[in-house]
Amino acid sequence: MFSLLGSVSDGTMVDSPLAGLDTAWALLARASDVDRDVTEDLMGRPEVGVWASHTLRRLRRNPPSDIPLWAELGYLHALAAAAAIRTGLTAELDIPVRHGTAVIPTVGSAMLPLDSPFGTAHVRTGPGGTEISASGAVVRIATDCPAWHEPIRVRVGHDETDLRVELADRDAYRDLRGPSAPRPLHPAETARWRSMLSEAWAILIRDHQPAARAIAAGIRVLSPVPAKEPFRQLSASGGEAFGGMLLSFPDDSTQLAVTLVHEFQHQKLGALLHLLTLTTDEPSVRYYAGWRDDPRPAGGLLQGAYAFAGVTEFWRTHRFRCRPAAAALAHFEFALWRRQTLRVLRTLAGSGRLTGHGSRFVGDLLQQVEEHEREPVPRVEATLAADLALDHEALWRAHNIVVPDLVVADLVAAWARGASAPIPAEASSAVRATPDVGLLDSRAVLARYRLTRASAFEQFQNDPETVSASVLGASAADVALIAGDREAAGRAYRVRVETASDDVHGLVGLGLSRPDRTADPVARALLRRPELVRAMAARLSVSGAVDVVRLAAWIGAALPPDRPDPIGWRAV
Repeated sequence: MFSLLGSVSDGTMVDSPLAGLDTAWALLARASDVDRDVTEDLMGRPEVGVWASHTLRRLRRNPPSDIPLWAELGYLHALAAAAAIRTGLTAELDIPVRHGTAVIPTVGSAMLPLDSPFGTAHVRTGPGGTEISASGAVVRIATDCPAWHEPIRVRVGHDETDLRVELADRDAYRDLRGPSAPRPLHPAETARWRSMLSEAWAILIRDHQPAARAIAAGIRVLSPVPAKEPFRQLSASGGEAFGGMLLSFPDDSTQLAVTLVHEFQHQKLGALLHLLTLTTDEPSVRYYAGWRDDPRPAGGLLQGAYAFAGVTEFWRTHRFRCRPAAAALAHFEFALWRRQTLRVLRTLAGSGRLTGHGSRFVGDLLQQVEEHEREPVPRVEATLAADLALDHEALWRAHNIVVPDLVVADLVAAWARGASAPIPAEASSAVRATPDVGLLDSRAVLARYRLTRASAFEQFQNDPETVSASVLGASAADVALIAGDREAAGRAYRVRVETASDDVHGLVGLGLSRPDRTADPVARALLRRPELVRAMAARLSVSGAVDVVRLAAWIGAALPPDRPDPIGWRAV
């Protein structure tokens, strides 16, 4: 906050319709003298963290924006008005109005008839109550005033551990990604959230009490966003907004419960990182993470590893406590995330990017997940998890790894003269720092349909061409593969790569469909070094059609028998 105020020059608010920041700050100080707990509660809100960090970046970098700067800085005035109302002060102050909504954080919001997207409202508060006025309209803070909206507060649970959160739908800074227009929740939506939170909380209280107690103590605000397709819930949290989570409506209460665990793991680690340095990031070095489509720096890798260690622990217990019909999915999720988390923790341990504190932290996590690795999982779910972990890594490599032109030229020359493939070292390649990729999880989403929505998956099998409408990025070949029909899947993937030899999804799918991935050189190439096949196919296709299977067999025959240890790549 002080960094923000210190970045505001004397002329910043000259053209503002609001009073200077010193006026708002003085009112906050008066309120703090009356009740310091109130102002500390206000200033500790996650929305305030988002606002302060966003506005500070704007002041320092001056990026293009459709939002007037005074409207951004004026959030301080809204906080001051909230403090005055909550401490019973008599005060008058103008606050910003965005898209017809004047938000007074923790107090509520008023709907006002403004003609423009940004304007001001006058707040007058005292012993007689509070009024917000603009454009001739007056809104009183009262439950019977139709233009006034109280915050949506939800309390679920019983006994000693209740979850008490606010569903933020109007505050401009409820979205961790930046300012957003109000999106009022319909009463029916609110009711669905209350019901889903109650069910999810019951799961956490029953099976994960330590996690539940931590979440209850730390989470204050949930910011709903529009839902995506099934099994692709959107959720996020950030170190600048402790106590807040962004999330779409879940598929079911279990998904919400594990999301609360996941995001609060991020929150806890974010708080720890304010006290200790755990990594020494080198911005030019990035790593693979089994839950991301993009290469990650060491710090981001650690964030994900800690979050998914919590996710793994959740599924470890839940698979024995859930309904029998849900057990297959729970076993699959446990097997998948323990594998992906273990891989990342081993990468971190060998990265050379950990401080002393970081090494101890990662060592403890690694021991925990290695213990999980010894626990049995049913064969079908374990095999499916292993296949889809392999799928994700191969897709990631094909999308992200940049094979140098000289390496491609050497491969093409060797191919032309009938020599063995000169397999380059991992370190010779780089990765794209900001790749334009996505949907590396489409086959995993189909697996979740197979395990939990049998009728929907059967419909995909009966009419495979409909699958892309339900699972973005999925194909008929993917349905056959996940159904266990590798022969049909292989034929379909072969057609895809014959049409487009650098079709990443088709290349990796073809590798997954091969019956013997250990001995088959085609499978080895397409799953272990698909970036080489893709780069060569792209180069050779300039001169005509490419036999991708023959090309993959050539590369696969030259690959060493052992996979290299996880490494980092130079980002370009």
